[in-house]
Amino acid sequence: MTMTRRDVLATGVAGSTLWGVGVAPAQAQVVPPVSALDAASLAIVRVWVPIVIGDSALPSDPTARANTIALVAQRAGELVSNYHPMNQAAVQGLFTTLKQGPQIFNPAFPPTWEAVPPAALSALLDALRLSASASQRAIYSAFMGIIPNAHYSNPANWSAINYPGPPSFK
Repeated sequence: MTMTRRDVLATGVAGSTLWGVGVAPAQAQVVPPVSALDAASLAIVRVWVPIVIGDSALPSDPTARANTIALVAQRAGELVSNYHPMNQAAVQGLFTTLKQGPQIFNPAFPPTWEAVPPAALSALLDALRLSASASQRAIYSAFMGIIPNAHYSNPANWSAINYPGPPSFK
């Protein structure tokens, strides 16, 4: 059996009518965001956010600053959850290493990431960037890929960089 132009039009009219009276496919369910990073990994991200993003990109009000940093960490976990499973595993492996504490980089560092002074974290980030070790440069690349993307994927942060948003096609 072949379809005629009249059959195609009739199908379209019938479909539109059913849509209009509410006999439409079920709406997609809104699924809460999923984080590929556990709470300890997100805590490490929160320590690194001000170092990677910079103080000028964060609010000066302490409450707003803490909220922004927490949101960036949450978005980082969501971002990683959208990675290919192999890349997710690599990032999770990175955080498994970092959970051992900052002393893996320097025995003189305090035992927790939160206790490391910002100047020392900044120097460590620069050392990771310039390291002869590929694994240390990978840590730098992961931070510089995940944290800025998590921050600037939030439309609320676009005005600070004069980004008008994605183009609209009409």
